[in-house]
Amino acid sequence: MVFLIMASMVLSHAQSKTTKETKVILVVEGTSDGIAQMVLFNTFEKMKSKEIYVKFPNCQFYIGLLQGRYEVEEDKVIPSKDSTIIMYTEQHYLSGNTLLSSDGFLAGDQMNLGSGRAKVISNKKGELILKTQ
Repeated sequence: MVFLIMASMVLSHAQSKTTKETKVILVVEGTSDGIAQMVLFNTFEKMKSKEIYVKFPNCQFYIGLLQGRYEVEEDKVIPSKDSTIIMYTEQHYLSGNTLLSSDGFLAGDQMNLGSGRAKVISNKKGELILKTQ
């Protein structure tokens, strides 16, 4: 019985999922040259804007899509290696200010993605495509 309780606690802490596409919010902090973290879009929709700015001060939010396998730990989305992330650089969530300009990224460039790294696959107007490493 104790084993079942402990197992359920571990399973509820981090959920692993595979999906064709998942809508996410990419959080860019300050003048960072990368993405601080990803959060499920549904999680952001449930929060009030004031609550979001308290939780993520000095951040900008971009809408994106995640294709592939990922885990959710607390509110953070952690993509597995070789997952694809499409960041819509002209689709801001809550604000129109730009902290991360995609103009400087070329195919093959590396960038921070939470605690991991991602490689730029393509950079077209309004769409930055990344592959996790």
